[in-house]
Amino acid sequence: MREVGRSIKKIDGYGIATGSPAYTDDLMRDALIVKVLRSPHAFARIKDIRIDEALKLEGVECILTYKDFPRVRITRAGQGYPEPSPYDKYALDEYVRYVGDEVAVVAAKDEKTALKALELIEVDYEILEPVLDFEKSEGHPSIIHPEGADGAYDPSRNLAAHFEMKVGDVEGVLKECDVVVKERFYTQAQAHVMMEPHTAGAYIDYQGRLVVISSTQVPFHVRRILARILEKPIREIRVIKPRIGGGFGGKQAIHGEPYVAMVTLKTGKPSKIVYTRKEVFESTYTRHPMRIDITLGATKDGKLRAIDMEVLSDTGAYGEHALTVLMVSGSKALPLYNKVDALRFSGKVVYTNHPPAGAYRGYGAVQGNFALESAMDILAEKLRMDPIELRKMNMIREGETSPVFKIMGEGREGTEMFIKSCKLEECLNRGKEIVNWDEKRKNKKKYRGVGVAIAMQGSGIAKIDMASATLKLNDDGSFNLIMGATDLGTGSDTILSQIAAEVLGVPVEKIVPYSSDTDLTPFDTGAYASSTTYVSGNAVKRAAEKMKELIKLEGARKLGVDPEEVEFDGERIYTKDGKSIKLDELATLLYYTENQKQLCATESF
Repeated sequence: MREVGRSIKKIDGYGIATGSPAYTDDLMRDALIVKVLRSPHAFARIKDIRIDEALKLEGVECILTYKDFPRVRITRAGQGYPEPSPYDKYALDEYVRYVGDEVAVVAAKDEKTALKALELIEVDYEILEPVLDFEKSEGHPSIIHPEGADGAYDPSRNLAAHFEMKVGDVEGVLKECDVVVKERFYTQAQAHVMMEPHTAGAYIDYQGRLVVISSTQVPFHVRRILARILEKPIREIRVIKPRIGGGFGGKQAIHGEPYVAMVTLKTGKPSKIVYTRKEVFESTYTRHPMRIDITLGATKDGKLRAIDMEVLSDTGAYGEHALTVLMVSGSKALPLYNKVDALRFSGKVVYTNHPPAGAYRGYGAVQGNFALESAMDILAEKLRMDPIELRKMNMIREGETSPVFKIMGEGREGTEMFIKSCKLEECLNRGKEIVNWDEKRKNKKKYRGVGVAIAMQGSGIAKIDMASATLKLNDDGSFNLIMGATDLGTGSDTILSQIAAEVLGVPVEKIVPYSSDTDLTPFDTGAYASSTTYVSGNAVKRAAEKMKELIKLEGARKLGVDPEEVEFDGERIYTKDGKSIKLDELATLLYYTENQKQLCATESF
């Protein structure tokens, strides 16, 4: 490969490195500063909120409370629609459910004034008993969502989600096993700590439409959720994603966007919110903490016969991604060992008065894999087997499948799949060689942290994720690549440009990418689930193939031959008998003189 196979500079690298305005904060200079008053209590009801003194402060333009937003329940999760997450949150509510939950929104001429206004807001709270131990949440006297939650499994018992499935007779098989391992594991909350905090801005354009600029991973989902919150048609909202300084799942949702949107609609003025690092830690997503009980049954020679996994997950105050994370903890772990006679997965997701959990790199899969692989090591020790050999004996291989694929998707039934590419054995053999595994394990006097684990991860969500791309030929023979894919610092604009260039046979320098603008780019579900290179990349590949055929068709017309008689090498359209025309010449003719038309190709995957 000529373009995909070579190392090139990141397309946006120089501009970012030299400080060119690229991020949301850079692009929203003359704007009202938005700040959020946050709850000091883990669980409380707002009895009264007084904003008069704050409104008198010079420079304060707007103060919003729950009375200023439509009473519309949402999920903040940026997922496929309809979302499998419960609708259990309001943009602002009379209940606050964790320390850091939103109470009121202030917009002022500068940050100093906005912060002073927050101090002048007086709130009377009815303090409620919080639920801070997720193992005691189910059936707790404190109901975190006393008014209910649309789509939650049983909010009256603090249950956001529930799932269970089984294949075969787990109890019967376990009774037949020579060795049984039963262990409990815990995972903890983690913060994403992306370099750029959550940032959003809004303004009204010359047509009177709301424009939101956001450091989001999911601009099209943000537009849809904002339309619901604001009770506006989608056509009246535009979301633009500029450069992003990292996301890791933490920006796969709406956070500050509703507040700048409503401030701008109320005042008619541009506004922006930039989260402090404290707010990112306190008031955005974490990884779901989990308790995972694993039972493994095996024969004395190491054949794994049964796996039983029971999960309790803490979604915090709101159920964003609650069901999907739970299901992925099983669906991305259990298929690793596909030769068992029986398996079972069951799990519950509970509400607590902790900060909300949500999407976080490899969500669910990390927790489930940690527990399962730890249990496999314990099993290997009981069997006195090499942990690598135990895994080799039982792991999934190329060309194989697992019933789990069909049963467990993300919040719904899965898709039957066969593993077409799997190099686990090669990875294990190579890793064993690199770390000098056999020699180090023979040394019983001193250990230096030699261990092994295997894992699996998908690229996108089958039959849910979708991406689109458009290629437009310019009159100098270059191409605009217009795509909904969201580059969150991963370099996807560069990668996708390379894919287009490779198919078209042109240098990557002739591809000009523009991404993630809900008005100007085609639909894309967003950057998550390790999907962009595969899902968006295939959309780009198809669009480039289509563009290549259009170029050949128009070139053949100009040369007076059938399309089957021409080839395109990235620079010229030519025939075997020597007729040819350069691409830029053909484009100029098409656009200015002969058979005038714009060459565009749009495809999806």
